[in-house]
Amino acid sequence: MDRRTLLLGDWSPVVRDGIDLLRIAILLGAAGFALAGDRGGALVLAALGGLTLIARALNLPRVYDLCFTAAMALQGFGEAFALYDSFVRFDDLVHFTLPLLTAPVAYIALARADVVPDPRDETHLPHYVGIFVITLALGTALGAVWEIVEWRSDAWLGSDLSINNDDTVGDLVRDTLGSAVGAGLLVVWARWGWGSVRRVPGVNTYEDVDA
Repeated sequence: MDRRTLLLGDWSPVVRDGIDLLRIAILLGAAGFALAGDRGGALVLAALGGLTLIARALNLPRVYDLCFTAAMALQGFGEAFALYDSFVRFDDLVHFTLPLLTAPVAYIALARADVVPDPRDETHLPHYVGIFVITLALGTALGAVWEIVEWRSDAWLGSDLSINNDDTVGDLVRDTLGSAVGAGLLVVWARWGWGSVRRVPGVNTYEDVDA
């Protein structure tokens, strides 16, 4: 296996690249926590591992496939190992990092469904502004939905996810900042003419649009 294939795949139809290894690690983590009797950790990792399989089926560009899978690993193992309780700033890290990594993926998924323009469809300023605004809005909205989930979970299930109003607003601020950075990076991605699908290995100018 040459270095390019090692880095970019495709290794095999079953395990395409290192991103698949990370996906497998999440699912193995779910199995490990289940065997250890930690039902909560197993369910979280299994659910997030399942989302990474959906991302794989979408044939996202490798960079964004990696971003999404890494985000799910960070969230899943963070919950499973109770890192939110062990490290004071871990929650801050997650609330910035997850929107940064997942908001562009949400835009790309919508582009694949023809809901919004593909990142490489046009090359004028309003197109880039639209990508930025929509991606920022998606990431911020997802953060807001999560805060609603925390609020209702505390009320209905007796959890202690939402500490106080300052914590909630601080999380939303970090969600927005992370989404803004992710949106800016997606604009850079679009500016270079890269699109929304996984590229054919060894080809730099065309996309595997039939994938």
